[in-house]
Amino acid sequence: LDGTDNFATRLAASDACVAERVPLLSAAVGRFQGQVGAFAGHLPANPCYRCYVGDAFDAEDCDTCAEDGMLGAMAGWAATFAAMQAVRIIVGSMGDPQWGQLHLLDGLKPGMRTLKIAKDPACRACGMP
Repeated sequence: LDGTDNFATRLAASDACVAERVPLLSAAVGRFQGQVGAFAGHLPANPCYRCYVGDAFDAEDCDTCAEDGMLGAMAGWAATFAAMQAVRIIVGSMGDPQWGQLHLLDGLKPGMRTLKIAKDPACRACGMP
């Protein structure tokens, strides 16, 4: 479970999960938006978090919640949603684990939409050698 506040740390966690062959559930919040995604890049047909964001965010110069701020209710919404996704994955009998699906939470509408992330065959973490 990842709830870190910057891309460099999220990418390091994702790369470690791929290397150790464990799934990653990632939750992030920024201002009035959140995202929750389940990644299993260690499995041949599934993407990792790096497949989603690429290598562009490895630098430490990306904005963080501490710099940009965020609405506290968004943290609660994203954390609650992530907790339900974690239970779904751990229990295994609560339906599809939704690998490679990224749920985008919009606090201004409010609303949610889901994107399907494709595995990047050139991904340096989980792509084919």
